[in-house]
Amino acid sequence: MTEYALDTNVVSEPTIDTQNPGVISFLREQTASLWLPSVVVHELAYGIQLLPQGQRRNRLRAMVENIVSSFSDRILPLERNGAEWAAIYRAQARRDGRLLRLSDALIAGTAKANDLTIATRNVRDFYGLDLEILNPWETA
Repeated sequence: MTEYALDTNVVSEPTIDTQNPGVISFLREQTASLWLPSVVVHELAYGIQLLPQGQRRNRLRAMVENIVSSFSDRILPLERNGAEWAAIYRAQARRDGRLLRLSDALIAGTAKANDLTIATRNVRDFYGLDLEILNPWETA
């Protein structure tokens, strides 16, 4: 059975007004096989912190807290093996003339260290890495 490390864009999908039904279906159907890299928790919290004070920020914070709490036993910490894979991937991308953002490298490293497929809309962010990638927007 394939298990997935979720990228931030997949986790964020339930928080937007016009949700992609295929992504929502993917999240519902694969619940037991979904993992949340701790870097994604950071990205979600960071995004909330950038919003101005108000009802929208409060509403999104509550939604994100609900989503993250639903993964309480499936949040993957960044451990040494994942950090080392992230370094390998960033160096490989740089040698190939591509920029691999630190957050994407850490998600990729975490996925590799835990033998997970990355579920993301931004497939090209992980281009050329020795990883399985699934785009739930296309497979729906």
